[in-house]
Amino acid sequence: MKSSAPSQLPDINSEFDMVLFREVIRDLHTTFSQYEFHKRLSDEQAEVVYFVGHTLFTQGKFEKALNVFKLILLYRPFDPRNLEAYATTLKRLGRFEEAIPVYVSALIFGELSSPSPSIHIAECLAALGRSDESEKMLRPILDLTELNSAYAGVRARAENLLSVLKASA
Repeated sequence: MKSSAPSQLPDINSEFDMVLFREVIRDLHTTFSQYEFHKRLSDEQAEVVYFVGHTLFTQGKFEKALNVFKLILLYRPFDPRNLEAYATTLKRLGRFEEAIPVYVSALIFGELSSPSPSIHIAECLAALGRSDESEKMLRPILDLTELNSAYAGVRARAENLLSVLKASA
């Protein structure tokens, strides 16, 4: 079944407050986490399941890993690490259109300062031939004067992707 994803990413207008949006979503998560359904999988069990998914991913068993990450997301739908793992698995399977909104969710629910979901989104857009949108995602990463040393590889990926985009233009 083909998704009816928009052909272009919407622009966030000046009235949109990402921090406020994130707070509202986190409040919803806090409420959700109080329900019994959420508690059926302990944090320790969620870690074990994540480890199984990660192991399957590193072994190249992407369809199986995808199913494991999907299972975790049933119980932890707002966990940015699980969202990013699920999206990265979709990306590895070449399902770029599906991966993009999941990466956006990881961006929203994770640390806003993390450039990791943004570089993945840019790579997905580039793979879909949407170079202008990809470059739009790269600009904020490249404009950061100081990236945390934990994200030094992200800057290099962004620079490389931008070079490829410019060369193919």
